[in-house]
Amino acid sequence: MNTTSRYRYEIPPHLTVLLILFYLGLSAWMAYLAIGYAMVRVGLVVLSALFGTLALVVLIRRLAFPCTLELTDNAILLPCGHPWPRIKAILYADIISIQDCGDSLWINTGRGTFWMKTIQFEGYHAALEIISSKIAIEPEPLRGTGCRPTFYSHVIPKPLVQWEQPEDWARFRSRTEISKPVLYHLRTELWFFVCCYAVCCAFLIVCGGLLLLLCIFMFEALPLAAVSVRALVGASILAIIFTPLHWLDRIYPVPPETKISFRDRGITARMPSGQLFNWDYRQFCGWAVVERQFKGHVLQILVLKQLVKGRAYTHEFAFPDASVRDQVLQILNDRHVPQAPDLKPSWEAE
Repeated sequence: MNTTSRYRYEIPPHLTVLLILFYLGLSAWMAYLAIGYAMVRVGLVVLSALFGTLALVVLIRRLAFPCTLELTDNAILLPCGHPWPRIKAILYADIISIQDCGDSLWINTGRGTFWMKTIQFEGYHAALEIISSKIAIEPEPLRGTGCRPTFYSHVIPKPLVQWEQPEDWARFRSRTEISKPVLYHLRTELWFFVCCYAVCCAFLIVCGGLLLLLCIFMFEALPLAAVSVRALVGASILAIIFTPLHWLDRIYPVPPETKISFRDRGITARMPSGQLFNWDYRQFCGWAVVERQFKGHVLQILVLKQLVKGRAYTHEFAFPDASVRDQVLQILNDRHVPQAPDLKPSWEAE
């Protein structure tokens, strides 16, 4: 028996009107600039037509093709994207956890996190009850107030086992990265600098860089050569700034106070910044526990192997004690994740 529930999934009408007016305003502004700047007139006319088309698309889609959120027997059919949303199917079996944030519902899966904006449809609480019943999770009342409540501590369901990675684990990983040969660091950062420079050039020159520079220089008519040179200099500055940041991020691969949660359907890693990473147990093809000496004591490290499009990746988590280790290994065995005794951590496999 088909028990599909449907809900109109649109932003409020007044926000749609404001969005259309915003696109029309940008279109009119580009057309006005095209009158006075012959050097980039073609580009400005194209932008004007683009923004005008976006306004028309938003209007037509809202009136003739309204979006609908569907809760079927097996999946959530969620409209995502702008200006013409695509339907994304979220299988109930793939959902690791959900977070009721008051203004939205976060659905965490091994394929990513999806957002259901409560402002976009009525019947939010009914939809939440249906989703909770489908994935056998009992919703909890939201705690916290304000525009951004503290929902990260109220992820549903509660984890089977959860711990905060020890500080020595972060120090150990930093030491392993810093101890690598200097030539390795130089080669890695030089390659990052070249890639970053190329991306910045593409953004500043190809993707609207000329228009941005005209705005910065008070719409003065600059020769094309001068604009191009300024764009290349700007790309160099950005690459120089991002390269040391990339190096710092690489030598501190494990932020302290990272919280690891093993749930019934998957694993969640919450960074100190609040960023979440989710993995389904079915994504892993092997695990191993390795021991490494650090400052006179032993670190027990769980290594999980994941295959993504034919490429192997490893994820490492340090245990705080033997009790947590035993619980985690029991969970992995219950989920039929195979053991791989020869599996090596990422820093040793390179």
